Order: sequence, then structure tokens, then C-alpha cells
Amino acid sequence: MTTFLQELSKRAAERWATLLLGPGFLFVICVVVGNHQGFGHALDLDRLRAYVRAVATDKALQETGGLAVAVGVVLVCSAAAGLAAAAAGRLCERAWTPTGPRWYVRLLTLWRARHWDRVDRALTKAVADAGRQVARERLRGPAPQRTFPAVERLRARRRALSPGRPDRPTRSGQRMEDAARRVERRYGLDLAEIWPHVWAVADGQVRDDIQLVRDHHAAAGRLVAWSAALLGLTAATGWWPAAVLATAFAGIALRRGRAAIDTLAVLVGTAVDLYVRDVADRMGVPSPEPFTATGAARLRAILRPEPF
Repeated sequence: MTTFLQELSKRAAERWATLLLGPGFLFVICVVVGNHQGFGHALDLDRLRAYVRAVATDKALQETGGLAVAVGVVLVCSAAAGLAAAAAGRLCERAWTPTGPRWYVRLLTLWRARHWDRVDRALTKAVADAGRQVARERLRGPAPQRTFPAVERLRARRRALSPGRPDRPTRSGQRMEDAARRVERRYGLDLAEIWPHVWAVADGQVRDDIQLVRDHHAAAGRLVAWSAALLGLTAATGWWPAAVLATAFAGIALRRGRAAIDTLAVLVGTAVDLYVRDVADRMGVPSPEPFTATGAARLRAILRPEPF
């Protein structure tokens, strides 16, 4: 037991250092450099080297007590920045999948639906034009099969927005909603109701895979938070390289967040496919092959009992 606790503490410390202390330390360095360099000397390496030499030769930092205080301040600031980024990252994750009858949710949903409609109309027109062009070519004689880049481009654009007309405010929210609807169509079950039971019976490998993707999504949210912090640093100090880093981080975070949600939606649906019969068996519902609507109705009655 002692060995197990020591190993657990070691892993927790490593995870804490990786997620919070490391990025926070880099941000503290950016704050110090940005505050010293400013806008006019953003890339002045000679000025930066002179500053580093001055800090390194400071008599207060050459003493053990002064060095310990400086290191402690840096570590505390790094940890505080990391904790703040983690909290802001969770807010970013929620912003990617907003719910509820709030006014901004309705506006975002309406905007996405209208955008999808515009692309869909453009695709319909492009398909009609391509059909007329093929018909004219066939009137002149046999025509080889050809592709139309404009049609393929618009079809890919519409598919990237949503497979169907969007009814959720964000792409990530739409992706998870599509996964829930797939479970409902196939099994007649509510994903939110069945998922805790599926998670309880799933084996370790499946749970590890889902948790890994979930961690990647959380990391993308934290990266957005660091991007916002760097933009704030740019506004406060004028050190414009921080804005360049913020832009790069934001782009990476959005791509990683989308990839994580796409993978998570697939894994959630796969887990339900693999373990819905195990859930039914453990709940006392016979689960023949294939899982029938009668079994789904009995399982749904257990998960969602009728009120008295």
C-alpha cells in the first residue's frame, strides 16, 4: 500500500508539473521579457542579453536567501498562472458546447443554420450547373466521366459545417448531439441516461482511450486560455511577439479541440455499441441478438421510471 501511494503521489506531482507549472513558468518568462522589451525593442537581442547579465550578476540573487526567495516567487507565480489557465480552459470547453435556452445560444444556432443554408443553396446550384454541362456534352457525343472541383469543394464545406442542417450553436455541440441521436435511433435510448452505466461496465482499455481523448480536449481548452493570456500581455506591455504566439496557439487549439470532439463522439458511440447488452444484462433485462426495441423499452423503463 505504501508503494502504491508513493507511486500515485509521484504521478500526481508529474501531472501537476506538466499541466500547470511548466506552461506557467514559460508564461512568467514571457511576462518578464515583454515588460522589459516593450514594443520598440521587441526583438532587440542585445538589450535582452544585457538584461539577463544584469539579473545574473545581481548581488541579491547571488546570496542563498535571495535566490531562494526569487525561485519561490517564480514558482508561485507559475503555479498561479497554471491554475488560472486550467480554470479558464474549463470555461473554454463549456463555451465550445453551450447549452440552455440562452439568447446567445439561439443566435449562434441561427447564424450556423443560415450559413449552412447559404452553402447548401450554392451546392445545389453548382450541382445543377454541372448536370446541365454534362447533358450538353453528351448531346455532342460520348463524354468521359469527369469531376467538378467547385461541387466537391462546396460539398466538403457543407460537410465540415454539419452533415445536416445545424440545430446546435457550435460544431462541437453538433457533433456530440449527432452521436446522441445515433444512439437514440439505433437503440431508442437517451445517451445521457445510458452513458453512466456504459462507463461503469466498460473495460479499462476503452475507458483509458476515452479519458485520453477527453484530456486532449481539456488541453485544447487550456491552450485557448494561454492564447488569451498572451493577448492580454501584448495589450499590457506592447510586446507584439506574444500576439504572434497567441495566434498560433489559438489555431492549434481549435484544430486539436475539433479533432478531440470528433474522436470522442466516435468512441462514445462505439462504447454504447459494445456494452449496451452488458448494461441490460446487469439491469435484469434479457438482451438477445440483436438488441431489440422491446429490450430497449424495458431498459428505458428502468433508467427512467414513471413518476408516481
